[in-house]
Amino acid sequence: MSRLSVRVSASAPRNVPSERDGRPALAPMLPALLRGVIFLTGLAAPFVVALLAR
Repeated sequence: MSRLSVRVSASAPRNVPSERDGRPALAPMLPALLRGVIFLTGLAAPFVVALLAR
Protein backbone atom coordinates (compact mmCIF):
# COMPACT_ATOMS: atom_id res chain seq x y z
CA MET A 1 0.00 0.00 0.00
CA SER A 2 1.40 3.41 -0.87
CA ARG A 3 1.93 6.14 1.70
CA LEU A 4 -0.88 8.23 0.25
CA SER A 5 -3.49 5.50 0.57
CA VAL A 6 -2.37 4.79 4.13
CA ARG A 7 -2.63 8.46 4.98
CA VAL A 8 -6.09 8.79 3.42
CA SER A 9 -7.43 5.68 5.11
CA ALA A 10 -5.95 6.75 8.45
CA SER A 11 -7.67 10.13 8.27
CA ALA A 12 -11.16 8.68 7.71
CA PRO A 13 -13.66 9.93 10.31
CA ARG A 14 -14.44 7.47 13.07
CA ASN A 15 -17.30 9.39 14.72
CA VAL A 16 -20.06 8.01 12.48
CA PRO A 17 -22.90 6.74 14.69
CA SER A 18 -23.27 2.99 14.35
CA GLU A 19 -25.49 0.26 15.65
CA ARG A 20 -24.19 -2.57 17.81
CA ASP A 21 -23.45 -4.86 14.87
CA GLY A 22 -21.21 -2.25 13.22
CA ARG A 23 -23.60 -0.99 10.55
CA PRO A 24 -24.04 2.80 10.33
CA ALA A 25 -27.14 4.00 12.17
CA LEU A 26 -29.66 5.45 9.73
CA ALA A 27 -32.01 7.12 12.22
CA PRO A 28 -29.80 10.18 12.99
CA MET A 29 -29.35 10.81 9.27
CA LEU A 30 -33.02 10.61 8.28
CA PRO A 31 -33.96 14.30 8.79
CA ALA A 32 -31.03 15.51 6.66
CA LEU A 33 -31.71 12.84 4.05
CA LEU A 34 -35.38 13.81 3.90
CA ARG A 35 -34.51 17.50 3.54
CA GLY A 36 -32.12 16.65 0.73
CA VAL A 37 -34.71 14.60 -1.13
CA ILE A 38 -37.31 17.35 -0.76
CA PHE A 39 -34.79 19.96 -1.96
CA LEU A 40 -33.84 17.92 -5.03
CA THR A 41 -37.51 17.25 -5.80
CA GLY A 42 -38.18 20.98 -5.67
CA LEU A 43 -35.30 21.64 -8.06
CA ALA A 44 -36.38 18.94 -10.50
CA ALA A 45 -40.09 19.85 -10.58
CA PRO A 46 -39.88 22.73 -13.10
CA PHE A 47 -37.83 20.58 -15.49
CA VAL A 48 -40.30 17.71 -15.25
CA VAL A 49 -43.20 20.08 -15.88
CA ALA A 50 -41.38 21.58 -18.88
CA LEU A 51 -40.71 18.13 -20.33
CA LEU A 52 -44.32 17.04 -19.86
CA ALA A 53 -45.65 20.26 -21.39
CA ARG A 54 -43.91 19.64 -24.73
